[in-house]
Parts: sequence; C-alpha cells; structure tokens
Amino acid sequence: MGLSLQAGRPAGPHPEDPNPQWSYSGFGIFRRALAAHIGIDLDQMRSLGGPVDWDTVTSPLRHLLEHADDSGQLEAWQVRALAPALREAVTALAHQDTDGFLWGDASSNGRASKALVALLELCAAEDLPVYFG
Repeated sequence: MGLSLQAGRPAGPHPEDPNPQWSYSGFGIFRRALAAHIGIDLDQMRSLGGPVDWDTVTSPLRHLLEHADDSGQLEAWQVRALAPALREAVTALAHQDTDGFLWGDASSNGRASKALVALLELCAAEDLPVYFG
C-alpha cells in the first residue's frame, strides 16, 4: 500500500491523467529533499513535532510539505501556486543528483516526481484540486 495522487475531476480521474505513486517511505524521502531544497528541516516544523510554525514558510512548496500524505486534497489555488515551484525544485534536485539514484528517470522517485509535476500542471491548467489517497 502506498500513496497515490489524482486529479480531482467531478467524474473521477481520466485514465490518461498522470498518476504519481510512492511508497509512504519514498514520499517521505521526496518531501525531505524538497524541504531541504528550500532550507527547511521538517523535524523542526510544528505539525511534525518541532517549534517552527508553517506560517514562516513563504515557498509554495509549503502546500505539499505540510499536507498529510494519506488523505485530503490540495485546493486548486494551492495547485496553481505549487506547480511552477515544484517543477523548479525537481529540476534543480535532478541536476544535483549526478548518479541519477534518487531523481533520475530510472528511479521510482524520479518517475513519481515528474508525474507529480505533470499532474499539478494539468490540474492548474484545468483549475482542479489534487486528491491524496
């Protein structure tokens, strides 16, 4: 069992929609890498046991980082802000990963992160939320 993200279409997702999937541990690695990319230690964030409030985070990646990974949704306005920020972060992280282990196309994290960028861009263009499941 793992995490799957889907376009929040009223009639349900289309079969051709990007469908990023991770194990929960893999998604945790992904989120920690994103957080580190923007200078955040997730262990210091209030919802994760630390003293720092999420209101201090200005990056749109906040919407993904502070969200529970097993249910709920990102609202369309959050998706519109998040999509370009995630594309930039995933691109930058892939360039830093010279052996391609974590972010390369052959890695499950690399494929899932690129699928998530595609899903967010699709949902931003169509003004749709993204569902976690």
